[in-house]
Amino acid sequence: MSTGGRRHGGWTYGVGRLSGIADGSRVGVAGMAGLAYAVLLSFTHPFTWAADLVTAVPLAAVAAATIRAGRGARRPRLDDSSGTGADRRPGWGRRWWVWIVPLLATTGWELYCLVSLPRLEHPTLSSLIDLLDSSRPGKIAAGASWLALGWFLVTR
Repeated sequence: MSTGGRRHGGWTYGVGRLSGIADGSRVGVAGMAGLAYAVLLSFTHPFTWAADLVTAVPLAAVAAATIRAGRGARRPRLDDSSGTGADRRPGWGRRWWVWIVPLLATTGWELYCLVSLPRLEHPTLSSLIDLLDSSRPGKIAAGASWLALGWFLVTR
């Protein structure tokens, strides 16, 4: 039953195996379901009720998973009875730079590209993604990437 791959968390990856499909793991099933859902997404047209509905389903699933995960999470105590600082709630510290700096840089770039003419020389991210979304395989790739990113953020 060994395929030469490494075992990690209940699924095997490596030589001759599609991540998790052969052993029936949730990762493989979720990946195939995500790909099928990306195909479904590719049949919608932007700004229609069908596109809104198909987009809302994964968002609702993420919201439900977040609420469910939050209910079982233990919150750290605010008091520090031991004097070690181990009971204190972790603060933002330097972690906010990881999100703020790229967000500000992307926003600044988008605004620059939006006001710069002509659009062909200074495309915005949305106009670049429009090129990808113009074909069904591109829509499937974009939808699968969006779902994979959501899966990564929810399960980590």
